[in-house]
Amino acid sequence: MSLRIKFIFLLSTIFLVVVANTLFIYVLDKQGQAKLEAVIHTHDVLDESEKLYNQITNAETGQRGYLLTQDLNYLEPYYAALEQVKQHFLAINRLTLSNPEQQNTLAVIDELVDKKLAELALTVTLVMQNTPYAIEEAKAIVLTNEGKQYMDQIRKHILLFQNIERAKLEQQNADYQRNRLFITRFVTLQIPLIVTLLVFCAFYINSRLFKPLKLLIQNTEQLEKGERPKMLTINYNDEIGFVLKRFARMSDIVYKRTSKLNFQASHDHLTGVLNRTELKPALKQAISTCSKDSKLAVIFIDINKFKKLNDEYGHLIGDQILIETAKRITSSVRADDDVYRYGGDEFVIITHNIAKYRYVNAMITHLLARFDNPFVLEQLTLNISLSIGVALAPDHSLNHQHLLKLADQAMYHAKHESKNSYHIHNNRG
Repeated sequence: MSLRIKFIFLLSTIFLVVVANTLFIYVLDKQGQAKLEAVIHTHDVLDESEKLYNQITNAETGQRGYLLTQDLNYLEPYYAALEQVKQHFLAINRLTLSNPEQQNTLAVIDELVDKKLAELALTVTLVMQNTPYAIEEAKAIVLTNEGKQYMDQIRKHILLFQNIERAKLEQQNADYQRNRLFITRFVTLQIPLIVTLLVFCAFYINSRLFKPLKLLIQNTEQLEKGERPKMLTINYNDEIGFVLKRFARMSDIVYKRTSKLNFQASHDHLTGVLNRTELKPALKQAISTCSKDSKLAVIFIDINKFKKLNDEYGHLIGDQILIETAKRITSSVRADDDVYRYGGDEFVIITHNIAKYRYVNAMITHLLARFDNPFVLEQLTLNISLSIGVALAPDHSLNHQHLLKLADQAMYHAKHESKNSYHIHNNRG
């Protein structure tokens, strides 16, 4: 068999392997995208269910305010909440049409919500009559606690609904990670085969082939390490040049798609900061390495009156506020600190290597100063303020859930003090 025939045979083999790998990885990538979309879908279901409960609570708050004060201003949030309840329920129903079990739970929730809203509507109607008897009758309905029992049952069934979705989400996340791991292992296993074929081919050709083969090996090593392969300078207009171009294209596709999917899985799609799913494992790991002389601070941030701004100016402006807030928070922290979007208008910062409380004070003061300048969005000038709560490990807790709860409570304490304020839980030292 002549050298030319061997060379053609080897190059043909390499080409088929590369194409097959590319197609196989493409199929796996499509599967991974579908799994990621399933994760996002479940997140949407959980988000809508939480919003549903919050709007029912808002409706009840408006009803109570109107009942106690007869102030018509309380009816505006009441009626707005009723409309939102309908929208969120329809959204949940649409998202779970293919899940009979969840549809059954939603049917129970729907019935309870109807009863609760009927109770609210009855009391509002009575108070609107503006007679002593009607007002007393409305208060008597409230005092029966029937409405509270409805709310308890609604919350119970929503929690049941959410627990099923969270279990599904955990499985979906596991499936997605297995898909990513399989792609990585497959690529890692196939690279040595390609390299071996190329090296073997080098024994049968002249020095003009040796240099591109060496460059190819270097790039495969970079790909194995997860680094972006360097651009190959290909000056050959023969079969070898063709193989090198195909390999470079495949490597770039694999790297870009893997990087994009990994980023989407771990980062919030709107703000670009880390998402809530990354917070728990990162916080647990950080707590395990903190000490008295190297504390860990959990900084819980809430945008003041964000819902009012969102309702007044629309979701597009609301989204821009969240994006700009994330930018200012990110630009205010150190390189080794991590910023997460916890949900809605809430953000969490994990700061490491804190020696004393005053370092936290200085850091938050710097952060708040970044919000002294108003936001300029779509020809609107908005003054945005924050409420910040802080809890530290190991001082306050070594449990990640408890530490988050303490920081959340401290944030609410700060919210009731003044705008652009912060509060450190159990502040001592």
